[in-house]
Amino acid sequence: MFKTIASAAATGLLTVVLAVGFPSESMAKNDKAKGHGQGNAQVKNSTQQENRLEDEVIDEVLDGIFGENDRTIIERYVREKGIGTKSLPPGIAKNLARGKPLPPGIAKRGLPTDLEGRLPKLREGLERIIVGDDVTIVEEGTRIVVDILRDVLRRQ
Repeated sequence: MFKTIASAAATGLLTVVLAVGFPSESMAKNDKAKGHGQGNAQVKNSTQQENRLEDEVIDEVLDGIFGENDRTIIERYVREKGIGTKSLPPGIAKNLARGKPLPPGIAKRGLPTDLEGRLPKLREGLERIIVGDDVTIVEEGTRIVVDILRDVLRRQ
């Protein structure tokens, strides 16, 4: 009896699909609105605005670990002693973001010991590293970026 009910249900479903059918090609063509050739431009502008907002949020220290005092300490150290750095290429710099792992193959090094000693101690499992002109805090095991001070090592 169960097989009969299942067979009837399957046949009924097949009948509904065949009766309703699939959208015709003419319906698909009529589905496209005639425009003025600006559809992609609107998407591009929207994407640029989203990227700009994302960059602004990343650059802020809202809920991050770095504080404004950290930026001041690092900038003062750079003025006094200097730290030789090279800026990251734009594509790699864009991929350096809070919550993402460090991009593969990126050149990184630890902070000088005397500078590290001037900054507040980090909780266990985190470390500060230099990446281009930025100082980042990463999780030691996963290499996930926890916070970034952008362009803090760039000499003015």
